[in-house]
Amino acid sequence: MPHALDPTTPLPSVSPRPVAEPAPLPSAPEAAPQAALPGPPAMSLRLDPALGLVVIEFRDQAGHVESLPTQRELEAYRRGGAAPPGAPDTGGMAAPAPG
Repeated sequence: MPHALDPTTPLPSVSPRPVAEPAPLPSAPEAAPQAALPGPPAMSLRLDPALGLVVIEFRDQAGHVESLPTQRELEAYRRGGAAPPGAPDTGGMAAPAPG
C-alpha cells in the first residue's frame, strides 16, 4: 500500500476552477466622497511625583481625556497611601553595602 506522501505516486488530475472577473472600479465622478478619518489619539506622558508613576493620557478629537492608570486608580493610590504595583519596597531592610 503506497504512503500518502509517496513522491512516486501520481497526483490526481484536477481541472482548473473558473476565475471570476473582477468587478469594475467606479469612475471618479461616481465615487462617493470618503468621510475624513479621525487621526490617532493625541497621547502624552506625565510624571505623577506624589505617586512616582508615569501617567499616559489620551485625548480624543472632542477633547475628552482618558488615562492609564485611570483617574479612579490614581485616586485610590492617593487615598490609600499605598505604592502602586511594581513600585520598589520602601520599607524593610536596607540593601547590603557593596564590597
